[in-house]
Amino acid sequence: MPTSPLAIAMVDPMDDLLSSAPCGLFSFTDDGSLVAVNETLLEVLGYARDELLGHHVELLLSLASRMFYETHFFPMIRMHGKAQEFSLSLRAKTGESVPVLINAVRKARPGGVVNHCAFMLVRERAKYEDELLKAKWAAEEALLSNEELTRAKQELEQQTRELDQKLRMLERRNQQLTRMSTILAHDLREPARKLSMFACLFTREDREGLSLTGQRSLDRIKAVSMKMEQLVTALHELVTLDVSDEPVEEVDLLEVVGNARQRVSEAAMTGSVTLRCAPLPMVQGRRRQLMMLFYELLDNAVKFRKPDTHPQIDIECQLIQDNSFRVMKDKYRYTDFARIVVADNGMGFDNRYSEYVFEVLRKLDANTPGLGMGLAVCHKVVENHGGSISVEAELGVGTRFTILLPLRQQ
Repeated sequence: MPTSPLAIAMVDPMDDLLSSAPCGLFSFTDDGSLVAVNETLLEVLGYARDELLGHHVELLLSLASRMFYETHFFPMIRMHGKAQEFSLSLRAKTGESVPVLINAVRKARPGGVVNHCAFMLVRERAKYEDELLKAKWAAEEALLSNEELTRAKQELEQQTRELDQKLRMLERRNQQLTRMSTILAHDLREPARKLSMFACLFTREDREGLSLTGQRSLDRIKAVSMKMEQLVTALHELVTLDVSDEPVEEVDLLEVVGNARQRVSEAAMTGSVTLRCAPLPMVQGRRRQLMMLFYELLDNAVKFRKPDTHPQIDIECQLIQDNSFRVMKDKYRYTDFARIVVADNGMGFDNRYSEYVFEVLRKLDANTPGLGMGLAVCHKVVENHGGSISVEAELGVGTRFTILLPLRQQ
């Protein structure tokens, strides 16, 4: 291999001080050729001088350090004329990786530019760093295994779960109370006003002695009175769902659905209701409330069936794992849930109103039967059990409710 004048100049033996310095020294040109090494480097890496001079500097580097040399180390020297405190791994002749801390400076010399590098071994530093990491891991493991901290962590998790449930209930309750104030200011006052107005239109005579106007007024009073009674009863029932002291017990959902179907069939007086129900699990819950939930869903399917169409209801169930936290963000605790889908072949509705239908006294059509309380009751019951309910519908096709109920109450 021909040797450049620059290489010849650098191959001359280094003085004793640099040659035996307590740090490794080497120099290379911009094309990567090694032009000088000291005895300390040769001793550390196990090479003879003639095995290195004239070869590429990457011969001294491990595989990872070669990539770092190309992308960071050498570009830094060329750009700034120096590099300081770079951690690299040199490669000994035996293949051993030798960790070093290296500084470099770029100098112009006759015949070209030379990059001078000095390094120090950091084997002990790497060992200390490993020991520090091991000590940190040991401390973390000791903290995690500490019984007192573990108990405190469990208590904190329990309090977080309880807080999440309370926040969820409070959020829903505030919405309902706001709606209730509107109801008390308008919906209840309006029937009362009508009662007073129509009461003034008839006398104490028997119905047969009343005029046609009087008879009609009496009929209106009866209708409005009945509506007010139903409304007050329904509102009272909804409010009592929050204050009920009904105990939590093991409830067979299949039995609950069977009882709800029987009640709906008896009340509808339109013959039997076709119900196809998959196996349902036992859950912990409040029996009366769960009965209300499925009664309202089945009653909704029958009440809003398509004309001249026999009501058909399909109930599917799947056991899944779901996050029990509903309100608090970035909190996760996955538990067993029953995912229950109740689908019917009724009239359906525009899916834009999928949230609207769960609000108290909300009706998409004022001329349809009912007070607009059934789905609000369903939402309340599911929320009281730590679950959720949603609906998808298509006008003229049917409605599909999806309920998530935890198998166990926290």
